[in-house]
This record gives sequence, structure tokens and C-alpha cells, in this order.
Amino acid sequence: MRDGFRTLGTSLLAVFWLTGQIATAQQLSDELVTKVALPLIEDNIVDGISIGYVEGDREGIVHLGTATSAGRKADNHTVYELGSISKVFTGLLLADAVVRGELDLHATANTDNAAGIRLPSHKGRSIQWVDLSAHRSGLPRLPGNLEVTSLKDPYRLYDSKKAASALANFRLPRKPGELHEYSNFGMSVLGYLIAENAKTTYQKLLQERITMPLGMKDCSVELTRDQKQRSAIPHSKFGLSTSAWTFADMPGAGGIRATMSDMMKFAKAQLNPPPGKLGEAIDLAWKQHSAADASGSAIGLGWMIHADGATRWHNGGTGGSRSAIFINRRIKSAVIVLCNTAVTDEVDALAVQLLQTAAGIKPNIQHGNTPPKVSPFTSVGMHGDFVFVTYDGTTYQRLELDGIKVTEIVASAKKLCGGLWQKRIREDLVEVLWGMGHKPEKTVKLRLQDVKTKQASVVDSAVMTAENRAAIRAESRRADSSKMAERIPGPIVVDAKHRARLVGRYKLANFVFDVEDRDGHLMVRLSGQQFNEVFPDSETKWLYRGIDAMFEFKLGRSGPATQLTLHQNGVKQVATRVGK
Repeated sequence: MRDGFRTLGTSLLAVFWLTGQIATAQQLSDELVTKVALPLIEDNIVDGISIGYVEGDREGIVHLGTATSAGRKADNHTVYELGSISKVFTGLLLADAVVRGELDLHATANTDNAAGIRLPSHKGRSIQWVDLSAHRSGLPRLPGNLEVTSLKDPYRLYDSKKAASALANFRLPRKPGELHEYSNFGMSVLGYLIAENAKTTYQKLLQERITMPLGMKDCSVELTRDQKQRSAIPHSKFGLSTSAWTFADMPGAGGIRATMSDMMKFAKAQLNPPPGKLGEAIDLAWKQHSAADASGSAIGLGWMIHADGATRWHNGGTGGSRSAIFINRRIKSAVIVLCNTAVTDEVDALAVQLLQTAAGIKPNIQHGNTPPKVSPFTSVGMHGDFVFVTYDGTTYQRLELDGIKVTEIVASAKKLCGGLWQKRIREDLVEVLWGMGHKPEKTVKLRLQDVKTKQASVVDSAVMTAENRAAIRAESRRADSSKMAERIPGPIVVDAKHRARLVGRYKLANFVFDVEDRDGHLMVRLSGQQFNEVFPDSETKWLYRGIDAMFEFKLGRSGPATQLTLHQNGVKQVATRVGK
């Protein structure tokens, strides 16, 4: 399963962090937010994005790109998937139960429940409620019995009964509370048990105790027909439309949807908690309940706590969305980013940059206006760190440009551009080269290798033109992205004899993978779904285009493959060959 609930790397935040610095003037504006975020749209990195900010008594919302099936821009009432930000709500529900006297944070996390869930213990130490919220329960990231039923909607059939079965057969590797180990499974169980303890469902409890009191009209797990019509269309990281994730009866780790209007109300309630039990719960969830150590950062109830001690944050992702929320009471500011494309670091980096701006740190905005927008190629594609180009109508693997090896260009692009490195190499090659200290002339020297014949050749004076760069940008647009990926061959060519060893049927629980070789194209189908082509990363590893998943075949010295392992979202699921 794609790790839609990953934690943020510390390197992304290790820039300054608010140690005593307080902004004295208003820093954020709609114009500045637009200027910082617009390249994500212009460079075809995301399809649609909404950014909300609170700065003292000022606030604003900016919408960019397209979000709906009709191609319209999002608005304040467009419904987005929150992904792992749902954990913040689950943590707040726990805090609310504690404030009401219904639960004790440090009591054993057991309650009567319809599924019969019983949490394991280790050497006399039971799992406490706080352990589940602080990711120190010892439960795994994902349950061992999570079966693939849909590559695009991995959780839709996983329910509390299956969770009970997984827990009954799981042994804790250590005492709860000892180490931080991020657990989507643990947070899903937590949400379910809190609701069961209150004799209701997660959806009803969420509405009764958080969303209705705060006026968050569209924040929900279960959507009405109107809310579905207002939902942003999810897109994979490859830019292809995909499905929203759905959950059975355990949505506490990632199943909540909300609008920007909702999330602005939520953020303001964290900055200025309302009177009464909910305000007390917000403050309790905000407090640190697990200290930072070598195994992980400090954590509140649902909130991640940065090393500055003042910033609370969480991010989230599904197969077609990305979200981030950062709040700092010291500077009375919050930033929320909701996006309908499953990018990785870009949304987090945008939120961080805007919160730093609110703290008085000048944003480092680089739009590449100075380096000329030109290229010697008419097409550029990526396969891992391999770069493929089309020059004079032929596809090559690029080896050198002006004597600079492509490996050096890739390494520098990653360092200079972070998560945008592939886009920058494709569409802003000169900007990357300038960042490396090399300013190319109007013509460049290329050393290329034909991907079919493997013959190397040298072009002494390849002309850099704006028309070429425009062709690359046009090809990068969403409508053509999958076609471009198919035209760019991978570095591995697998012959027909080897492909024949992979063909067959592979059984995984109640599902079957059918693998066929159609005119040199390896096609895979899961029971009840259509065939999709997979592409070689090696002779045994094959990748989808548009779905973040990989198949790995187990081969002996001869004969057909005996197993197929699906790697998706951090989960390995093994299917065994059936029949001949």
C-alpha cells in the first residue's frame, strides 16, 4: 500500500524554526501565496490546489488550477481528501473523551466492541490509549492481513472484523511505549475503539463532538450526493485521474474529507480554542504526550510537534491527493494546503515556506526567469535516474552535455530542486545547469546513446531553441503524460523468451492476477478489473504507469515464475502461481 500517511522528513524543516523569532509585521497575502504556489500549476506538477492561511486577525484563501470534472477551479466549498490529517481529528476525539471523563489516557485501551478487538500486551505492559495516538503501541504500520482488492482503493474492504483477526495473531515485538513506530493500523484501531466506547460510529462521533460545534458543515467520512458532486477529482502522481480512497468502518487514520472553509475553521479553533469541553480537548491534544527521542519526534494527541516546540503539523496523502496543515500559536499563524494530486514533498514544502514567511523569514522564490527557456531536445522522459531524450526524431539515453555527465546533472537537480528535480530537468534544463555553475551557449555538445542499437554518438553543435522547450512542456501536460511515458523505453529490454516465463495465473487469497504477453507488452489484470500494461525495471521487477505499484516475479534457473509479489504503499503481498 502506498504510504499515504508518511511523516515529514526533518531535513525539510531544518531551516530556522521560530526559536524566539516573532513576526512583527503582516507577511502573507493572496498575491504572495499565488506567486509562491503558481509554479506548481504552471509546471504541471499538480492539477488543482487550495491554500488557506491565518496570520493574527487576518486570513486568506487562494485556489489555483482545476479540481472538478468540469475543469473548474476549486472554491471554498470543494471537498478534498484529508488523508492522514484525519489522525489529528482522531487524536482530538481521544482528548475529548478524556475531558468528558469517558477514558483515561494511561488506562489499557480495551473497551467492549462489536468486532471483538482485543489489543495484545508484552511482558505485562498493555497498550494504553496514549500509546495508540503517539505511535508507540508496537503495532505495525499496516495489518498483516490487508489484502489487495483494488489497486486504486486499497482499504475499501478492510473492516474491524479483519482488524480483530490480525490483532489476535499478532505478537508485540517490544513493550508498548518504548519506541516510536508510525502505525496507520494503530490509529485506525484507536478511532474505532473510541467510537465503540461512546456507543456510536466514528462518523456520528466526529460530527457530534467536533465538526458541528465548529461549524464544519462538509467535514465528513460519509459524503452526501451534493458533497460528492463538489469533490475534487483525485489524480495520481503521474497526473492521471484516479479514485478516492474509501474506508469500511475504520476511517480514523485517513478517511475524512473536508473543504478549505472547514479547515480554516478548524485551524482557527486550534489557535484560539472555544470555551467549554471542546476547547479543553483542543488544548489537551495540543500538549506534548510523547517526548522526542532517537526513534521519533515529539507527539501530541494526533499532532506531530516540531523541535521548536511551538509548531504543530501533520500531512496526508492518498492515491490521488496530498494535504498539509501547519500551526504555530507563538506567531498566531496557520497554513493549510489541500491538493488533488498525489505529489510528495511539494505540498509540504509549500506549507513550510508560507509559515516561515509568516514568521518573518523571506521566502526563497525562484521562478527561473533569468535563465533562457530553451532546450536542444524535443522530448525528455525519466525512468528512475535514467534520462531519455528525443533529438532529431530519434530517442536516446543522454550521457553528457557539454562534458557534464547526466549523473552529475541528476544529482545537482535533486539538490537544487528537491521534489521538483524531474520537472526541472525536463522543462528548465538551463536553469539546472546555471545552478551548477555552467552557462551553456546557444549550441551545446551532446554525447548520446541510441536506446535501440546502443551505439553512442556525438553531436557537436545541438541548437537550443524555445520551440523545443515548448514542445517538451506541451508533452508534459496531463493529457499526454501517460503516452509520453510509454514512448520512453526503460533501460531494460526483456526478450520474448524471458517474458514467456512470467505469463500465467497467480493466486492471492480470493483474488487472481492474470499475466499475459501481448505483442511484446506484458499485461496484468486483477480479478474483476481490466488489463494494464507494466514496464520493466529489471527482468523480474515490473512497474505500472499511473499507479504507484510494482510486481516482482520469483524465477528459478529455468521454467516459469513461481510467485508474483505486489509491492504497493509499503506492503508486500505474495501471489502463488496456479495451474501450468
